[in-house]
Amino acid sequence: MTELHFEGECRILLLHSARLTPETVEETSARLGAMIASASPDLVILDGDTISSPAADPRALLDAFLVPLSGLPWTYTFGDGEYKCGTDPRALDRIFSSVPGCIVGERAEGIDGITNAVIPMIAEGTVQFLIRLFDTHRETTGYERDYGSPGRSRLPYPLYSHHYMDGVRFCQTAWFDEDHARRSKEAGHALRELFVFHTPTPEHAEIPLNQAACRFDGVFREDSRCQTVNGGIGCAAAESRDVSAILCGHEETNDYFGTWAGMTLGVLPALACGAWLVTTDGTALSIRRIRN
Repeated sequence: MTELHFEGECRILLLHSARLTPETVEETSARLGAMIASASPDLVILDGDTISSPAADPRALLDAFLVPLSGLPWTYTFGDGEYKCGTDPRALDRIFSSVPGCIVGERAEGIDGITNAVIPMIAEGTVQFLIRLFDTHRETTGYERDYGSPGRSRLPYPLYSHHYMDGVRFCQTAWFDEDHARRSKEAGHALRELFVFHTPTPEHAEIPLNQAACRFDGVFREDSRCQTVNGGIGCAAAESRDVSAILCGHEETNDYFGTWAGMTLGVLPALACGAWLVTTDGTALSIRRIRN
């Protein structure tokens, strides 16, 4: 399945870092069930770091975790955790996409990453908006080796912490530019989009530092862990004027969103701390926190 049909408003339960293991999957699944009961979503999105146990069977973990969905549509993208869980990422992608209820979307071909996809959201027979998923790859362990650590780098260091993370790359940004223009032309009008990916952009790290200007809402408890190299996706989204929000995970206890360049940028907490219910009718967008 590549698209989702809905009526009126679409309710999306967004969560990340389930970090499933044989020891924790039953408890984590119960937490998911409670969230679904509270949120009544139309779609569930797993925003990376779903699998974390190298010794476990990923399909068995997913089947056990997703029991509460009971036929509810769901989709996913990969974070750094999927690239270091011990299963080849492409094999892992085939496992995820084979689970009943999964919407894989319309996949992008020939660019970096595995889970780059667009899910058209259709109401009354027409595309109302698009959910765009990006793969944000893995930790960039060679960054310090190649460029030096903060304070010793040969390049200006763009971040606010010591973490070296990959992210949305330039070719993925170019894919958005071209694909968005094509889809809007085919639709006869500009299509609004919701971006979802695992590792936040450098623009996300600006939100807690400029709380009044960005209309900060939430809590900032830990250092930002955003992308080491800025692939330009934030600026491309702002320039398009058609992206409603860029929602990410990766961090553990931070739970905030704010306004940047007319968009909502948000970092939700790990599943152990909660999730978000994102509601949209294709134009306006609201976020409600779902606590455990």
